[in-house]
This record gives sequence, C-alpha cells and structure tokens, in this order.
Amino acid sequence: MNNNKICFITCVNDDTLYDENLKYIGSLNIPEGYEIEFRGVKGAMSMTSGYNEAMHSSDAKYKVYLHQDTFVVNKNFLFDMLKVFSSSEKIGIIGVTGTKVIPSNGVWWESAHTYGKVYENHEEIMELLAFNEVKNIYEEVKAIDGLIMITQYDLPWREDIFDGWHFYDVSQSVEFTLKEYKVVIPKQERPWCMHDCGGVNTANGYEKYRNAFLDEYSRLIFPLVSILIPTYNRPDYFKLALESALNQTYRNIEIIIGDDSSNNETEKLVDENYIDKYDNIKYYRNEENLGQFENDIKLFNMAGGEFINYLMDDDLFENQKIEKMMRWFLEDYKEDISLVTSHRAILDNSGNIGSVFGKTDIIFKENTVLNGTEFGNLMLKTNYNFIGEPTTVLFRKNKLEEPFGVYNDRKYGCNVDQAVWFNLLSKGNVIFINEVLSYFRIHDNQQLASDKMKILGALDYAHQVLTAREKGFLIEDEDFNIGLSSSLKYCEGVVNYFDNIGIKEEFIEKIDELRKNCNVFKKLLKKEFSDNSYVEDINRLPLVSILIPAYNQTKYLKEALESAINQTYSNIEIIIGDDSTNDEVERFVKPYLQKYNNITYFKNDLHEMDYGYKNHVKCLLKSNGEYVNYLNHDDVFDPRKIEIMMKCFMENPNITMVTSVRQPIDINGGKIELKGAFSRLFNNNTIISGREISRYVVTNLINCIGEPTTVLFKKKYLRKGFYGYFNEVKFWGIADVANWFTLLEYGDLVYISDVLSYFRIHPDQSTYMPKVYIEGVLSWGDLIENSFKRGIINKYEYRKILNRYFNILVNQLNDYVIENEDIDFELKEKIISRNSKFIRDIIMDN
Repeated sequence: MNNNKICFITCVNDDTLYDENLKYIGSLNIPEGYEIEFRGVKGAMSMTSGYNEAMHSSDAKYKVYLHQDTFVVNKNFLFDMLKVFSSSEKIGIIGVTGTKVIPSNGVWWESAHTYGKVYENHEEIMELLAFNEVKNIYEEVKAIDGLIMITQYDLPWREDIFDGWHFYDVSQSVEFTLKEYKVVIPKQERPWCMHDCGGVNTANGYEKYRNAFLDEYSRLIFPLVSILIPTYNRPDYFKLALESALNQTYRNIEIIIGDDSSNNETEKLVDENYIDKYDNIKYYRNEENLGQFENDIKLFNMAGGEFINYLMDDDLFENQKIEKMMRWFLEDYKEDISLVTSHRAILDNSGNIGSVFGKTDIIFKENTVLNGTEFGNLMLKTNYNFIGEPTTVLFRKNKLEEPFGVYNDRKYGCNVDQAVWFNLLSKGNVIFINEVLSYFRIHDNQQLASDKMKILGALDYAHQVLTAREKGFLIEDEDFNIGLSSSLKYCEGVVNYFDNIGIKEEFIEKIDELRKNCNVFKKLLKKEFSDNSYVEDINRLPLVSILIPAYNQTKYLKEALESAINQTYSNIEIIIGDDSTNDEVERFVKPYLQKYNNITYFKNDLHEMDYGYKNHVKCLLKSNGEYVNYLNHDDVFDPRKIEIMMKCFMENPNITMVTSVRQPIDINGGKIELKGAFSRLFNNNTIISGREISRYVVTNLINCIGEPTTVLFKKKYLRKGFYGYFNEVKFWGIADVANWFTLLEYGDLVYISDVLSYFRIHPDQSTYMPKVYIEGVLSWGDLIENSFKRGIINKYEYRKILNRYFNILVNQLNDYVIENEDIDFELKEKIISRNSKFIRDIIMDN
C-alpha cells in the first residue's frame, strides 16, 4: 500500500462528463511528495462492482470514489482531505453531505439532522444545497451521499446485495461504522464539489435497493421494537392482528404473544402457521389465566426492545405504523419524546373501517409536537383520552418508571392505558401524527361500557386528578380547580347512575369509595352547597390518611378514634380495618360513620391469625392520602400531632418521615417513665439524615423512631403491597422498623422533641405472645444482615453488631423458649437455624 498515493475512481458511461471531471482534478494543488492516479471503470454492471474492481487494482492508500458528474472545485481539496484524515486514524470515510441519523425508511436526506454542502444542479440550475453547518474540523455522521466518498482504508463494496446504482453509498457508510471507523463530513468554508446530476432517477430499482438495504441492515442500525400481543380466546381476530404486526415495514421488531386462552386454538394456530416461519416471534401460553392486567405486565417484562407497542388481539396496525413512529424517535437525540401516537379509526366486527375514533382529526390537523405536562393537563381537565388505547401508542421503554398499568403507586382497574400515558407524559413530550396508523375494533364482546368498568374508570379518574401534582400535573391552581370540578361531576354522575338502577352487592364497596372521593373533591373545592357553586380559593392541604387496625376490643378504641377525629389538621380521612372475630367493633363504629363523612370502615374475613399484618396492609391499600399515619387501636394522638408534623413536611421537601417523643401509658392512661426505646433522642426538633438514623437504630439494636402510631410518612415511598419490607425481605416481626428503613433510603427524618402520641402498654398486647415475640427477635437479626447488604453498616460493624445481638438478644430468646415450653417445634427449629447462621457470620474470615 502506497501511503503517498491518491486514486480517483469513477464509473463511466459518458466520456464528455468524465473528461470534464478529469479537468477539475487536474487543476488541484497536489501536496509535496504525493502522487495521484485515475481509474475510470467502463461497462460496470453496478456501482459496487466497478468500485471493487478499481479498488483492488490500485495500491493507493487514499481513494476518492466520485460520480462522473461530480467536479471537485476546491483547489486545496487534497490538502483539506488529508488534514481531516490526519486528525484521527479512526476516520474511515469522508463525504461532503450526509446525515447523523439514518431514517427508518433508509432515505438519508429525509432526516432532520443532515450536514454539509454542495453545489448541485437538480432542475437545470446550479445552486447551493446547504444542510446544517459543520462547526468543528468534521462532524461524525451515519451516512454520506455517494456523489463523492473518500477513504483511507479499503473495505469491500457490497456488490452481493447492491448490484445496481442505488444505496451503495449508505451501505458503505454502514459497513465502515460496523468496522468501528468514523464516517465524517468536513467543515467546508465553501463547497468542495459541484454535482451536475439533474433529478434523482428512482425508476431504475430505487425501491428494490432501498428494501434490500433495510433487509440487510435494519437489525444492525435501528433499535429493537417489541410488539406485545395479549390474547384471549379469539383466534380469528388474533390472526389478523398478528399479520398486521408481521407486515410492518420497520424490520427490527420482535413479536411477543401472551396467550391467556382457556383453550388451545390460538396455540395451534401459532404452532402450525408462524412459529417455525418467523424467527422474531415468541409465543407463551400462560399456565393459568392471568387476566388482562397481569398478562400485559408479563409481556412488558419479557420485552427486549427499547421501544414498546402493544397490539390488542382484536385491533390492527397499518403496515407503516412502526416505521413512521420510529422516525420521530430516531431523530430524538436528547430523548425528549416519551411517546408517539396518531389517529385511530374504528373497525367493526366484519373489518369495515369507520370514522376516526374520538374525533381527534378535528383537533390535530398536522403532525404536532406536544409538551407532555401540558397535554396531560388537558386530558385531566377534560377527562378525555386523546392519546388512544395501547394499540395506538409507541413508547420509549426506559421512560416508564412505574409498572405497566400503575400510576402513583396505584394499580388501575379500567384506565390501565392512561396510567401508562400519564407516567410517560410526566417524563417527556408527545408526538401526534396526523394519519390513521391503527384500527380500534368495536364488537359485542368488549367491556367498554359495563357497570364494573364505569365504577373502576371513575375511581381511576378520581385518583388521576387527586394525585396529579405528584407527577407535575395541574400545578396551577386554576388547572387543579378545573380538574377537581371535572372529576367531581363525572364521579357524581356515576354514583347517581347506580343509585337510580340499584347497587349490586358486588359494587357496594367501590361505590362507597367513590362517594368518599366525591367528599374529598368537595372539601378541596370548598363547595358552597347553598348555591351549588365553587369558590376559587381551593384547599391546598394534602390529604392525610389515619389508619386504625382494630381487633376484638372497644375499651381503648373510643379514645383512639376520637383523638383522630379531633385533629386540628383539617384534611384527613380515617380508615378503620376490623380484624375482629366478633361484631363489637362494627357496632361501636356505626354511629361515627353516620356522623362523619371522612371515616371509612371495613371488616376482614379472618381465615388465619396473623396478628394484624394483613389488616395493616389492607388499610394502607385503601388509603387515598399522600401522607399516612397509623393509629393502633389502643394508642392516642395529641390533637396537634398531624398539624405539627405536616408543617415539617411543608417546610422540608427532602424528608420522608416525621416522628416525635412518644409517651408510654398504662391501662388507665397513667404515664410511664421515658426510658429505653422511649427515651428522648434530642432535646430540640432535629433533622437527621436517613442513613444516619438507620445506622443508629441497627447499631444500638433499638427502635428509637417509634411504633406505627408515632410516625407520619410519605406513602409513595412504600411500594404497593410491600408493607413491612426492607431490601425485598419481609419483616413480619418488626414490620414498622422495616418500613422506616425503606422510607429512610429516600430521604431524611424530622424528630420532634415534644410528645405527640401515647403508646399504651398492657398485658393483652400481641408483642407478649410467643410467636410474635420470637419473630420480632429473629427479625432484628435479619435487619442487621440487610443493613449490611444495603451498605448502612460495613463488614466489620456487621460482625460486631451480630456478636452483640447474639450475646444479648439470642441468649434472651433461648431463655424465653425454656420458660415457654409450649412453643411449637417449627419455631424452635427456626431459632436453632438462625443461631447457627449468625455464629457462622460472626466467626467467618474477611
């Protein structure tokens, strides 16, 4: 290879043009020590075959492949190109125009990120064609135009695929990229070249080679899109849906089918017709019926694509749907776009296409970029899903931070798609394409207007509005007021509907929940019932949920409940979960339910004794508040407790919990000395880092934070259904401490030095029961272990604390077992097993 030789290579079928081409080359300034040569290939069957022939015949390191109608007008072209190559040995190929993004259809000049310049004659007029300006010595791109392509390394041209005159240039650009060479466009003060090309001829195989390019390179250069098809017992519609996915012009897709059917018809259809024919289809038959929601989640978790599009088994895609939507994502360097949607048309049972669903064509008459938050505000204020159903939307997977169908920690029952859309809208913009790209089938077997969906949809909408500000929606008072009013009107309409037709027993609990939401809306809006109007000054106080798990006694419950009712903080709800084996609590609560509209009561079916664990979980699941405070049925709140603690939250946005001194009391309410875990931690109100207080608790093996009654916390940091978990481990014995450790990973704690709650100590407490006591002691060992795993304590501290734990608590536990001979065999075995493990951890080497 001659490092000082430059070869100009051209495929020639017009001698006049080529002669002019050579004249321009002959007038170039040649760097000292370099020589140039020419290879004019006549009779070539294709651009690639001609270029390969010339490339192999020349020993020049530098090769300039140019059209016969390309004229190099920059006299210092050779100096300038060598300067670019010398700036980086990773530069493989230079062009004068090109793109940083290859669009999903392969046509490079349709990109929004084109660079470079050239004098070009398209319509008998030579004029400047200029794209984005290159600001540095060069701009790295993904593809360059074939009018001139300059290399310093030889790579074969793909004549095995591109045996004509199109897409050889984009192909060669990709080949250099795949070999990890840079494809670049230089900074040109003036254009280096003039291209006397006339119009682009697309009649001689352009589409053929465009498709050949996409077939060969799509999986290498474009992101994977996962099309997810949940299906249930409708193989005929499913087949049509699947075919519409297979016919997508965007090549890099995977299709994942989640079959929830009660028969094998769909499975047989897939096995016989598709699974062996297409390598991008994955089929899963669920062992048991998961239901729509869980099937959707399962498919989402299986998806390997960067982008997701669900396809309901009775809907259809337009063939270019994914290609057209991906063009927006491919151009989106900054990842500002969360989702792309479009118009969708109605499809009937027989496949007849109707009008645009939802009349979105009246609103969107051109492709539109929409701010996610503003669009979300519009949807919340109008209660209208402009975005569409799951089939309609292609979205960026990494923008969805909550599980599919979950919004602000709540699993949605009807508006599952909207739960996803609002999560995505809070993370970026929306593209609305002014075309019908999917079809929404309406048929008899759908549940769109069922009574169950009416209720669940109203509850979902209420939650969307009430928690909107957690995701940055409805921040302006006027917007929030409109959203509240709209949701109240809708929810009251649903309640009235069921009042008129009679409420079925299965819907009673949900309707009660809906009524309570209506009361919350009224309180927030400060509705004037006298004239049925609203005042503009709405109540901005966040809702606090006080949760009272009750069991088989009302002796102390009256004082506990009334201490919640008498809180000076106005925006509270009180939820009473009854685990009783009798109706004493239910009878006691009934008059309060009639008097106070912010109290909710439910009775559990107690199948097994779990000492209130599931009751605590259920109370939390039923809560609507952004903030939560448990109140054990034998404890008492100070009247100012919630108000004082909420003030701490308002003043300190980085905290997740507020606690205080809690005063132990006896069965008669008499005060007990503050000592041990009840000792005052600080003499003044203090903010403590989450990590620091967690470290203090585990190091000293003492719950100085407090029991559930003591602590007010932000609910969003406890995963739904994971009450009593820390580091994915369930702490049955010390569920409250596990919750505190989880919350403290997200923020700090405020400790109030005043007594704001009263913890009653009496002989009927569950903590004195053998199983509860033993599980509690063992759980402290688990807390030590998981604190080490989470980095709260180091390895040395872990072993040191374990040793202390073993000496103090485990020995105490063994004494307890001896004193209580009726402890069952399983618990004794558990103690022995844990002791053995802790001993191993204490004595093991570093």
